[in-house]
Amino acid sequence: MTAPFDHEVALLRRRPGKWLAVAAVALTTLGVGVAAVASTLDLGDRPPEFLMRFRKLVPAKFKTELPKLAPAQLTASLRKRGYHECNPHDPIGLGPYDPYRTIRARGRMLIPQKGGHTPDMGFDVLVHFHGHEPVRKTLVQVARGVTFVGIDLGIASGPYMKAYQQPGTFQVLRDSIEEALRDKTGDSRAHIRNLGLSAWSAGYGAVNEILKLSNSGVDSVALLDGLHAGYDPAVGGMASRRPLSGANIEPIIDFARQAERGEKLFVFTHSNVDPVTYPSTKRTADFVLSELGVPRAPAPESDLPFAWTSRADQKGFHVWAYSGGDTKAHCEHITFIAPIVRDLIEPRWGTPAMDRNVPFNKAPKLGTPKAADSETPSEPAQPTLSAAISAPSSDDAILSPESGG
Repeated sequence: MTAPFDHEVALLRRRPGKWLAVAAVALTTLGVGVAAVASTLDLGDRPPEFLMRFRKLVPAKFKTELPKLAPAQLTASLRKRGYHECNPHDPIGLGPYDPYRTIRARGRMLIPQKGGHTPDMGFDVLVHFHGHEPVRKTLVQVARGVTFVGIDLGIASGPYMKAYQQPGTFQVLRDSIEEALRDKTGDSRAHIRNLGLSAWSAGYGAVNEILKLSNSGVDSVALLDGLHAGYDPAVGGMASRRPLSGANIEPIIDFARQAERGEKLFVFTHSNVDPVTYPSTKRTADFVLSELGVPRAPAPESDLPFAWTSRADQKGFHVWAYSGGDTKAHCEHITFIAPIVRDLIEPRWGTPAMDRNVPFNKAPKLGTPKAADSETPSEPAQPTLSAAISAPSSDDAILSPESGG
């Protein structure tokens, strides 16, 4: 089974470091005796993208397989500049992708500048709901060639659910994606080859509604600390002791069953955040695992913050648990899109590679958390837990704690 994170990658992500050893290995491969020079280089917080550019200079006969791409770690120096789990650093902007395209279905779309499609113009597409800009900052650093669509509709699950309750809405989204692909390539054959849905926090509401109508065109689903069952309406008492009901998330549970049989891919990561007034992602994960009869296995002990604590894997079904019960822990799951796309989704699809040696595009200013004092660089005020977590909307009975789904 593929681990959620390679141990070495986890250490690089969490601890301040310099890519000195990696650069030294790459230079030594040339056999030109410059490893000593590399040992004096300070590459700071640059991600392995540096090596991708350097590789263009290496003769083909000397090239070896590069290590897996990994997102740049959040260092102490970056924190001092105002970056944190909920406001990730953006080291390469849009990277090897074209500038954002706005599509009819209220989303922004990133298409590889060059490559990323089959000879018959088939593109692999991941549609992400909620927090798409922070997710994009991580994804562009590690993606092999997937096309990315991001959609943000609000801070609660209600707007996401309502947007995709009407039959035909998801088809409009698919059609608008293919229109953009044809416009980009100038080729009428351009089409979606494989399609996946991902969501952080409240965005699971859209995924649930899409799957409720039909999941036949969706191969993969990834939920980043966002999935909430309801309470069993037949049992009263304290919320912490009430049994759960999966009626409100049955479409996602059905998809998870298909993944357990190896027909689909389903990944659900969760923290230990307790929203108090409705079931947490941890309790929901326990419920789903009980429904499917898949046990958890403990993860190796770790002193890292937001450490991986357990896993449950069965064919295409994966539930990964992480420590942490605050806003930062919730936001940390944004970065988990990296191993999910790099190690599970793209290998499953055999996603064609895009050219990562093209000139990188800068990211547009779409809004980021502001520092408390705009005159001086400082740590921005952390968002409240209620704003960061997928709180059910008050007018949405299906997710209300008392409705039980």
